[in-house]
Amino acid sequence: MSAPAREGKEGEIYTWENRRGTVTKRYVYREGLGWRQLVTTPEEGKLKRNKARVAFTLTAFAPPSTNYMSAALRYPDDGSGNAGMTEESDYVLFQFFEYKPPFQDNTLGTVADGTQFSSNYNQSDQYVSAGDSYPSIVMYMPEDVSTGFRGNWGGKAISTVGADLLRAAGADGPLKKLTNAGNAVASAGGRLKQIAAATAIKKLVTSVGGDNLSNDDIFGSISGAVLNPNTELLFNSVDMRNFQLNFKLVPRNGAEATTCNNIIKTFKKCTLPKRDPGQVFGFTGPSETAGFIGVPNLCRVSFMKGSSEHDVLPRFKMCAVTQVDVNYTPDGAYATYADGQPVAMTLTLNFQETKICFAEEVDKDEVR
Repeated sequence: MSAPAREGKEGEIYTWENRRGTVTKRYVYREGLGWRQLVTTPEEGKLKRNKARVAFTLTAFAPPSTNYMSAALRYPDDGSGNAGMTEESDYVLFQFFEYKPPFQDNTLGTVADGTQFSSNYNQSDQYVSAGDSYPSIVMYMPEDVSTGFRGNWGGKAISTVGADLLRAAGADGPLKKLTNAGNAVASAGGRLKQIAAATAIKKLVTSVGGDNLSNDDIFGSISGAVLNPNTELLFNSVDMRNFQLNFKLVPRNGAEATTCNNIIKTFKKCTLPKRDPGQVFGFTGPSETAGFIGVPNLCRVSFMKGSSEHDVLPRFKMCAVTQVDVNYTPDGAYATYADGQPVAMTLTLNFQETKICFAEEVDKDEVR
């Protein structure tokens, strides 16, 4: 039986079943594609998922477009050409972008069978510059440049019954799964009498003495044995990378003091939310402005060597500025120039990546 010959409506489901009820086929109508058969077996479902998984991409960020000479704010740089840092130096480049909600206008791709998937997890081609009020910044290379990756693993205790059933479910092929599942249930039946006895004793002890005991407490105190915990180390998650950069700003003249103050101001703004949230579910107006606030902008941190990215130092994805600390008395005493400008300031910046990193990206040198 093939798909219906007639036209359908978007999302319409058509089900066909033979007279004996042994074969069922389901179709869904997609505009521009016609009737597409839906999966009817676990094997077909697995094949469909694998197709989507193969097509999933992790688009790398393009190299930074701003270099030392084109950056709006540079420190140190007194404008005299004797700044001690030139376009051939190693430096840190900061660029600012508007926050991109992960599920807003996300680019979708389609594989041959109509499955849709997110084609760009990093959203690297969808970030928009934060504008002129967030100028790009160049700073000297700080003393502490480091990075690290952390994967979270945890021990999971699985009962013997659960372990047997999981082994059965993990067997290769439907027939093996059914056979192993039957064996697992039969094996569990041999332990049910001990578990039932422990449960009865536990209830009696609780009702008489008020003690709250587990089955293992019962087994251990009477038989000197406990249920096999079958503890396995399982992967849970990966942490978003966090890192910190520290700078000491010592302006040597009025122009450099203005630059230092604007650098600090820009990072402060990037940490804080915006009063105007823009559109909320497509609506904008006094109600949205009164009831919502805008998410802070993001920062891209690039370690540079001349006009291109350093090929050894860390490479980060788009980052949130999570904390900005400024110390106006870093040397332990209050000291200013005649106009009140502090003689020295320390700027501590904390960042967190907004996307997790994958092994394939490290292999391609897209993150370091």
